Amino acid sequence: MKALRVIIPLLLLIALFVFAGVLPRIKNSQELKAAATEERNREPIVNVVSLKHSSDTTGLTLPGQIQPYRQTPLYARTQGFLRRWYVDIGAQVKQGQVLATIDAPELDQDIVRAKADQQLAQTNLERLQSVQLPGAVAKQDVDTRQSAVAVAQATLGRLQALKDLQQVRAPFSGVITARTAENGTLVSPGSGQPLFTISELGTLRVFVDVPQTYYQSVKVGMPATVVIPELKNRTFLGKVVRTSGTLRSDSRTLLAEVAIPNPKQELPSGLYSQVRFDMIAANSPVLIPANALQMTSDGPRVVVVESDQRVRFVPITLGRDYGTTLEASSGLTGQERVVTNPNDRLRDGQKVRFRKPVAEKTVAQR
Repeated sequence: MKALRVIIPLLLLIALFVFAGVLPRIKNSQELKAAATEERNREPIVNVVSLKHSSDTTGLTLPGQIQPYRQTPLYARTQGFLRRWYVDIGAQVKQGQVLATIDAPELDQDIVRAKADQQLAQTNLERLQSVQLPGAVAKQDVDTRQSAVAVAQATLGRLQALKDLQQVRAPFSGVITARTAENGTLVSPGSGQPLFTISELGTLRVFVDVPQTYYQSVKVGMPATVVIPELKNRTFLGKVVRTSGTLRSDSRTLLAEVAIPNPKQELPSGLYSQVRFDMIAANSPVLIPANALQMTSDGPRVVVVESDQRVRFVPITLGRDYGTTLEASSGLTGQERVVTNPNDRLRDGQKVRFRKPVAEKTVAQR
């Protein structure tokens, strides 16, 4: 009985100790483990942005020279004195319009002589053909007289053609951009000094030297924007109409020609310009915000959120740095959503929640 009296209080003390000390500790430990497990399994909240392709990262701006669509110097085709000129610089002329006339008195005398020679040759032929006696005239003599008539007719035709060239006419409609002709001036073919220069300005050509690095990107038919600094950076839209097809050996550049319409002729030729080519291709770089980039030992990467709101680590190749945005030249399609300011606790495949709707934020295009 004495032993029971000792054991029972001892057991009660032990039970009280377990109930008051151990069980709360176990419960607290279990609660801590549950809280840790819940924290690990809790879906983190992230900020995401939608990506876009760069709109002008492949753009190219080069200097260009504006030239007329057609420009022709007009020379005298016959020798003589300039009788009169009818148009001056800046004049609008039509195709076939007379620009000047030339006096050539020597040519008039040559035409009179050629007519006489042609008439004499024809008379000699007719006289020979009038002989009726068989065998009296050799066939060779007849052929010789016929040849003399043909030569005389050809000489007369050449001189009459030169007579027509005493009128200098416009070969096409355009603007007279230069005149050196003066009344009374002696002119002759091949003198080296053009009487007029005529230019067609309804359409202009812009010649651009494209560096070797970009020659494959400039194609016939692609759009181009011509910017004129002197006109407060006014722009004119055109397109590439042809290229030289080969690079210059001295400068390693490809000559490209851009045609721009100029119907009101408000843009003079000879201006310096800036030509911008919009070379947007299917594989143009994707822009990502700078705060979405993660630099790891394996290289740069971003955290992409899939349609099921699970994250995926995607390695990328960096392009040009614009400060707040970067180019991703490979690894992304431009249709993804990426996490900005990703923390180190994110795991590949982990489900996340959005802090803001995705549609509210996108990467600004350049």
